[in-house]
Amino acid sequence: MAAFLERCIAYAASSIERKTERGEDAADWEAYRAHTAFALDEVRAGRLDAWFDGEDSTEPARTPLRLTGERSVTRLDQLEHRERARLLASTISPRPLVLVATTDASGRHNLAPMTSLSVVSNSPPLVVMSLSSDREGRARDTLLNLRDRPSATLYLLMSGPDDAALVEHTAPNVPRGTSEWDGVPHTVDEEGVPYLDRAAAALRVTMVEERALPDAVARLVIFNVDEVHLPPSALEAEALDVLCQHGLDRLMASPTGWSQVVDHRSA
Repeated sequence: MAAFLERCIAYAASSIERKTERGEDAADWEAYRAHTAFALDEVRAGRLDAWFDGEDSTEPARTPLRLTGERSVTRLDQLEHRERARLLASTISPRPLVLVATTDASGRHNLAPMTSLSVVSNSPPLVVMSLSSDREGRARDTLLNLRDRPSATLYLLMSGPDDAALVEHTAPNVPRGTSEWDGVPHTVDEEGVPYLDRAAAALRVTMVEERALPDAVARLVIFNVDEVHLPPSALEAEALDVLCQHGLDRLMASPTGWSQVVDHRSA
């Protein structure tokens, strides 16, 4: 079903292009493409049953969740940490997952997964990341290393089980000085530093500021993006298919289904 809908969308796109070149109205084809793209998204997400009454389905029809009728309101200051994190992660989701490569003052290399990355400025190119402490209140090795050497590389991974396994390998807390690069397939760059060449993209960044967060043990670090490393074929891509975190602990591909272009200039 999904493959058929993909071909329908491709055919509609070519029909729109032909009509546009001839100066003809392509509104019908544009509407068809948008509707088919939405249907494809429903198929991929497993929501298609909600289109029907459920009589011929082995599962009951699912109703889209919207803020109509009765609402549940939760005060976050009344929740324990784990439940608060689960609620925020399920609401503000998905988020890109990156492996952050840093080096300490002794030249020891560290690799750690993070999902708090966000672009906050295009000019200058700035991204931010929140770095929390462990349960004993010890700052993450990533932050300690950045204080020693402010340069880092942020790797965005391909979506799929192989790269998800890299996240599992680098996620556990290990003694300071132990390198998570051990056991991770990689090359080295021109300076002899480990380089994750299997990644989908890499950002070379420099920490320009570290800030305290109000009433939090986590620290906010601000990076300037110095370089973006991409395969040449991805230079013109609208968006990369990269590994994301959806919910609290679930890894998934970035959304690739229904979409709509919004003219941000009119906002």
